[in-house]
Amino acid sequence: MPFVHLSGNGDFDHVRLLGVAVRAIAETALAPSDAAQLEIAVVEACNNIVEHAYANTKGIITVDIFLTDQKFVVNLRDTGKAMVDAHQIKDSTALDFDIDNLDDLPEGGFGMFLMDTIVDERKYFSENGINTLTLTKYIQP
Repeated sequence: MPFVHLSGNGDFDHVRLLGVAVRAIAETALAPSDAAQLEIAVVEACNNIVEHAYANTKGIITVDIFLTDQKFVVNLRDTGKAMVDAHQIKDSTALDFDIDNLDDLPEGGFGMFLMDTIVDERKYFSENGINTLTLTKYIQP
């Protein structure tokens, strides 16, 4: 059973609210800087849901937060379009661009990299029309 259950409209107006709520809850278990970074990861994930999963449609983003002595876990769920490229969601470290050529930077692809930089674990699966992204941050003693 989740420690906290939230849901909001799957649109850009509600993404920020979900991020702020997750940060406030995270601050009860994580260092303030870790909670702030987790907010960034959640906002990025929710933006991806709005932009890609719910592109031009309406939907709900559900956030379940689980807390143990060792982990702060955020499950984000939606019923939009599932991610097609499983390799992309599993391996975000393979960004292919020339850092010295800033005029030729790719427009997308940084979100997963950003999430992986912030969280300790990121998992994604889609089953029975429900997409679930799990972001886990370990609690430092």
